[in-house]
Amino acid sequence: MSKGFRTFQASQNTWDTHLYFPTPASFLPEWENNIRSDQSHFRNTTPQLRAELLLRCASFLESDKTDLEKIYCQESGLSSARFETEFARLLHTISLFAAHIQKYAWEKQNELPTENKTLVKKRTALGPVLVLGSSNFPLAYSTMGGDTVAALAAGCCVVVKAHPMHVGTSLAVARCIERAVQELQLPRTVFSHIIDNTFHWATTFAQHPQIKAIGFTGSIKGGRALMDLAAQRPSPIPVFAEMGSLNPVVICSDIDTDQIETIAQQLARSICTDAGQFCTKPGLLLVAQQHFEIFKIALLNALATHVAVPMLHPDIFQKYEARKRQVFQIKGITKQQSEQNTTGVLGRWGLAQAKLELLLKEPTLLEEVFGPFAVICGFESEAELQALFDQIDGQLTTSVFTTNTTSLDPILAEFINDKVGRVILNGVPTGVSVVEAMQHGGAYPASSDARFTAVGPDSILRFTKEVSWQFHH
Repeated sequence: MSKGFRTFQASQNTWDTHLYFPTPASFLPEWENNIRSDQSHFRNTTPQLRAELLLRCASFLESDKTDLEKIYCQESGLSSARFETEFARLLHTISLFAAHIQKYAWEKQNELPTENKTLVKKRTALGPVLVLGSSNFPLAYSTMGGDTVAALAAGCCVVVKAHPMHVGTSLAVARCIERAVQELQLPRTVFSHIIDNTFHWATTFAQHPQIKAIGFTGSIKGGRALMDLAAQRPSPIPVFAEMGSLNPVVICSDIDTDQIETIAQQLARSICTDAGQFCTKPGLLLVAQQHFEIFKIALLNALATHVAVPMLHPDIFQKYEARKRQVFQIKGITKQQSEQNTTGVLGRWGLAQAKLELLLKEPTLLEEVFGPFAVICGFESEAELQALFDQIDGQLTTSVFTTNTTSLDPILAEFINDKVGRVILNGVPTGVSVVEAMQHGGAYPASSDARFTAVGPDSILRFTKEVSWQFHH
């Protein structure tokens, strides 16, 4: 556990010189000695106190913003503009939850006079939550991201395992949370931060009897491993994992031809922004045959204007390049890709053209390629898509470009109702608004439980349970 590790400076294509060391084994017994009593105390705090905790975290984040931006950009290779967007999103999430929990109906009551009793149903914290920081959102889905904010708002103690490729950012954010906890004189294990570049601590806490739920954003492989660990426990716990999504786009025949170029430009931007490292990046473009050639030419022209930017770290870059090669090597694929000469971990766009019959017999074409890449395919009618929709797994999003937004084709509507968390009409899927009406989830493997959202105030429901109190008079 003592061997140090480094983060990667993607924009410089070099490993940082600073060494980080995994959290020592001595952390666990100390946490175990305190977590039961600390969780009991935190569960019984008022929503107003928990709101104050969140707002103080936000205040400390704002005061440390300059230092946060510097290390964020170093470790991720993402731009200052992206930092500003993500930072603003995080502060908005915190303030939204702080307001939400103070007005939320934590109790429901029914008087039953004929039975001489009263029933009160109280929503309460589920218990300590393990949160694993994501790679592609060092702020919004990481240490003080949506999972941590929701869990703290619910009254759950949190253990955050930092993503090893942005440990510096995670530590800086963790210090802000720890200061807020101390200022309010809350128990120390309300928030715990652990560092590890192996699976040791994630596995340890996923199996620990005091952990009552897990929040995860990442790959299907990682999410599935956590789900299996949680299911094998003597007392299984829920894993709220947001994993892979193809985010199919359907461009219907009723779209006007003069709109095609604009749609192509929007999709090219959605595919390439920040090297396509979004869970909602469109990865499958299904285009009505009458628009196919015009759309393809417009898309290729738009893609050609996008300059490759660094991917987050070498592992993501290498996996992206490997998946690109895997798809391009399939017989029957027509490949197009960036001609930009690059070094380092710059993510160059790729486009694979396939016929519908090929999509149906090559499952790898219906799997996410994480990066600036998409598969494009034409179709004659929506009826042709039935077999394809039967094969496609659960999705975070589906985008539909059509003039008829009030009555979708029944085949498309059924696919959405069965497998999709959010449908976007005449727009692109990237950009997830943190509001009450947002659903960020979908049938497996888009997420582990399609009934819940990972974004917005309703995400607090993942980390709560209800207890009915029955009073007899």
